Amino acid sequence: MPFQVNRIHPLFFAEVVGLDLRQELSEAMRSAVTAAIDTHGVLVFRDQAIDDEQQLRFSSYFGQPQRSITLQRQNLERRLQREELSDISNVDEHGFPLGVDHPRRLYALTTKLWHTDSSFRKPSGKYTFLCAKSLPEQGGNTEFADMRAAWDALSPQKQQVLRTLQVQHSLAFSRSLIPGSPPLDEAERRSFVPCVQPLVRVHPGSGRPGLYLASHAERIVGLPDDKSRQLLDELMAFATRPEFVHAHVWRPGDLLMWDNRCTMHRAMPFDETKYVRELRRTTVAEELHEPGTS
Repeated sequence: MPFQVNRIHPLFFAEVVGLDLRQELSEAMRSAVTAAIDTHGVLVFRDQAIDDEQQLRFSSYFGQPQRSITLQRQNLERRLQREELSDISNVDEHGFPLGVDHPRRLYALTTKLWHTDSSFRKPSGKYTFLCAKSLPEQGGNTEFADMRAAWDALSPQKQQVLRTLQVQHSLAFSRSLIPGSPPLDEAERRSFVPCVQPLVRVHPGSGRPGLYLASHAERIVGLPDDKSRQLLDELMAFATRPEFVHAHVWRPGDLLMWDNRCTMHRAMPFDETKYVRELRRTTVAEELHEPGTS
């Protein structure tokens, strides 16, 4: 391997050492990165002084970048020019902190829930790339959960029950979970129609099964609403037990790459009245012919 990979958590999450993302990657190096994330689920690349175009180029090595969902929001002025970039920050287009009732801050409230990116879209998210620009002195970590390890810890009897279940994922549903989060407007409802995903996916790279959950998971197809909700809540609580979770403490220049097909994540709070937190996110779509997709 043309770089070093050091596992940080006993189950998943690794640091990549010796790779400069400002440089173009050869096919062999792209394959090595893919092999590393197939194994570890989440990778952190430290001290990456990259710009938006270099982040997009790196992302594009691994799939087709999805357009940001913020393009559908009629009441939101975008700060970033490229449609594939999502602005993960608490500053406005002039660099000033957002007010507590600013629409972009309210839209971001759901990122504090456990989720996997774009599970409410077809195609859904494959890899996400998040690059740190400015960070708070305290708080603002990102937590990750290993859904393959959670699956492995289930009893064989439980696994057998879950293998064939299908789940409807809905952006409208996750928005409804947070008081103050804006409901979908008409353009968003047209663009983000609820879609059905398997509850259990076999990862095409590692061959390991894993749960496919998110705050977007509204109901299990074919089950009564009360039993569906009970089972989904039970699985979410199980999959986010401390032994399956790692909290990433950000450093300036960090770029995180994670696999949405086998992990969940959530943003942790920080004092938004005191600190600036600015990151850039890109997400590439999975290929619809991959195992577990439809």
